[in-house]
Amino acid sequence: MNLPCATRRRGPSTARRGQLGLTLLEVLVAMLLFLAAASGLVLLINQAYVANAQASRTFAATTTAQSLLAVVEGNPQVLSPLNGMQLAAQNPSASNAALTPVVDWWKSQVSQYPDLMAVSVSTIPAGSSSAGTCNPAAPCQLSAVITVRSAFGGSVQHTYLLQDGF
Repeated sequence: MNLPCATRRRGPSTARRGQLGLTLLEVLVAMLLFLAAASGLVLLINQAYVANAQASRTFAATTTAQSLLAVVEGNPQVLSPLNGMQLAAQNPSASNAALTPVVDWWKSQVSQYPDLMAVSVSTIPAGSSSAGTCNPAAPCQLSAVITVRSAFGGSVQHTYLLQDGF
């Protein structure tokens, strides 16, 4: 028994054939959307890394300033020669023997925070607008400029007024 050609099935119809898989255009559009989202995530991760590195360096400078205050309070003999003191991360030394506790402190800070580059300390006696020598009997302001490596290259200076009325 032979069926006529019109009733014989020969496979899926052309209308149904397009629903069996994805077209090349759909795949390319999906890949383009994925690449756009992935590149946005890479940029976001990079910005987060840089911001975290900069925050870490700012934290190191702030912690260093706070610990400098503790060193000066614990060793009042360093207050007089402290004005104009500058220490670099490489080969820190001071010409005045009274500053030995400060030099030792700086060496420990540099070993703990390798991004520290330099510290500069100045003292401003009470009633004066310019730097000068302080002593335990005359109140003064103690300010420190701490230089750290920047997350963007170069360096960043952080200035701290450590205490008013030493």
